[in-house]
Amino acid sequence: MNIFIGVILFYLGAGLGSFLSVVIYRTRHEISGIFLGRSQCTHCKKNLMAIDLIPIVSYIGLGGRCRYCKAKISPLYIWIEIISGLVCTLLYFKFPFLNAELSTILPMVDTSLLFDFIRYELISLSLVAIFFYDLLYQEIPDIFTYTGILIALVGNLISGNPLPQNYITGAAFGALFFEVQLLISKGRWVGTGDVILGLLMGIVLGWEKLIVGLFVAYFIGAVFSIGLLITKKASGGSKIPFAPFLVTGTILSVLFGSQMIDWYIKVLLQA
Repeated sequence: MNIFIGVILFYLGAGLGSFLSVVIYRTRHEISGIFLGRSQCTHCKKNLMAIDLIPIVSYIGLGGRCRYCKAKISPLYIWIEIISGLVCTLLYFKFPFLNAELSTILPMVDTSLLFDFIRYELISLSLVAIFFYDLLYQEIPDIFTYTGILIALVGNLISGNPLPQNYITGAAFGALFFEVQLLISKGRWVGTGDVILGLLMGIVLGWEKLIVGLFVAYFIGAVFSIGLLITKKASGGSKIPFAPFLVTGTILSVLFGSQMIDWYIKVLLQA
């Protein structure tokens, strides 16, 4: 039953990711009516039909090209859909709000878990938007970070988890962590967008999981950067967007942060 629900939620998440790709494009190009209006091909400006907008399926079926002008569609669109779908599914297994056996017609809903699922899904959409916007344009727009901060604050206040002092400390540490780097490097290492993203990470994770998220982000970032240097796809002076690593660390910490902390404590006790 949970696997079946997970598949449904994957496609729901992919659909939200498809919508997110439109928001990212319209935000970048300052197109009025970010959440309204027909979707168009970015090349020929032809209005797209519903059959052109089926998440993942349409991209594969059209061979990654516009049905009308045959212009190539960036593969990042399908990646936004896939990643959004995976995050949505994983969040359900983290917060399994439906409790049902195969023989049960109507599943029981755990409202507490459902609330957690919804708030972290909305936060994750903001984070995925940040991931791809920075990857594409090397910027972190305030509209995505502040939306995530608002959702996280409201969610924390309603649920009481994490405790206020936990996410207040996390927010302060997250922002200060990047603010210090901003001042020392005079903007060469990080920007103001990273400071606000650090604030968001702290509010979402609390100070303990924030440390896990930062460690994961810097570890993945270091491995990726070394790989680029070894393959000569980047040089020492290349500018690599860092928000995608921070977003990855945040989402992984939401999903597995408690297990990572428990594992680390167990290793320390056995040392």
